[in-house]
Amino acid sequence: MLGTNAETLRLLPEQPYVTDPGLFFQLTGKTETQPRTKVAPGPGLVADPIALPQTGVISKARITFEGQMVVSTAAVTSSDQWPYNLVKSFKLSVNGPNDLWSCDGLDLATLRDVRYPAYTEATDVFPGSVGGGDSIGTGTYTLYLTWEVPIAMDDTSLVGALFAQSSSTHINAVIGQALNTELFTANPGNAAITGTFTITPTAFEVPYDANGNLVLPDVSKLHMFLAQDFPITATGETTVELSRADGALYRLFTSFRGSATNRLSAAANAASTKKLEAIRLQYAAGARRPYVYDPATILLSKNNEHYGGIPMYDRLVFDFVKENPPRDLILLRGVTELAVVPQVGSGVTVAGGSARVVQEVLV
Repeated sequence: MLGTNAETLRLLPEQPYVTDPGLFFQLTGKTETQPRTKVAPGPGLVADPIALPQTGVISKARITFEGQMVVSTAAVTSSDQWPYNLVKSFKLSVNGPNDLWSCDGLDLATLRDVRYPAYTEATDVFPGSVGGGDSIGTGTYTLYLTWEVPIAMDDTSLVGALFAQSSSTHINAVIGQALNTELFTANPGNAAITGTFTITPTAFEVPYDANGNLVLPDVSKLHMFLAQDFPITATGETTVELSRADGALYRLFTSFRGSATNRLSAAANAASTKKLEAIRLQYAAGARRPYVYDPATILLSKNNEHYGGIPMYDRLVFDFVKENPPRDLILLRGVTELAVVPQVGSGVTVAGGSARVVQEVLV
């Protein structure tokens, strides 16, 4: 384990309570009700905030889009963000501008892929295929898409879940819809997407013990999932410094682009125009390099071992929780200048390139 730990307490009740996970799980009841629905705002727009219920301990939220896509005049071609980046932005905040989650639909789809290695999508409905490149002809198509927001770090312990049962706690979710030009590379104006976004929380009732105290699981920590984009301006190595904060880094999701339309790949057979050659994680201004993958295909292979397949959308994942969390977690306060360093192949044309990093942290 790298670094030193710092614990914080958040969103705890003002009335007497005890933290007793064992008793809580004996006495509580689980609910998956009270869905909140908003009309999809339209391309490039953001829907009004959706308030989650001020009830119980909230461990999860499921986002569902139900609607249709009408393609008129001529076929459209889906982009490499299709279909899950219909959710171009997602923010989950508590009591104002404090974002616990700030990411997009690709980040959420990849997180679900990683959390559930045996997951096989069988309910979502959309034309074409994940990752795009398909010609979608004129007509009307059903769209049914789902995303999971695991507010708690895991479904068993509920560590990271939010105590919501207070008039002073306000949990809001905000969804932004992608521009058509982000979802389609040819004839984006020919597609019209309409429908509704629904958020369904998973919550647990808060019981009382024999002394009249509230009984809670461990809600002393927050599960955060925060994405950032950084420019890549040339081939070769680019140092992308990560955010340094309290807490432990559980997973780091990375993806890279040579341009807005050219997503890079660590696959061994990737074309030279799309090739990510190597990647490493370093700290102390590069003096310490605990994770070096040269070629980057080595990390892709490791991800395949961990998850039973390659992560979606050419993501590469540094996973510090999969094998032995007490040994492998990175405690962020104890490391300086933590950075991921991708090496872009010499055959890539870099024009408006970018690196996306998503830190999954338990604070």
